[in-house]
Amino acid sequence: MADGELESGLRSIAVQVRDRAGRPVAALNVAAHVARRTLAENVTDVPPALHTTATQVQDDLHIASGFAHVPLSRAA
Repeated sequence: MADGELESGLRSIAVQVRDRAGRPVAALNVAAHVARRTLAENVTDVPPALHTTATQVQDDLHIASGFAHVPLSRAA
């Protein structure tokens, strides 16, 4: 959760997407202007939808990983 740290007036919250081994490989993020959603709403209302979507992405990654090995890329 970031509340104004990235940009004045911007709230952002994110969850991890994990691969089959449980390693974080991506993140899902929602950002909104402070006038659109209170801090409490951002903490209580947004995470369940993010977690549901992350679970769906993880399920797809797990299925896809059964068909082809995709090596992790290493940042230079």
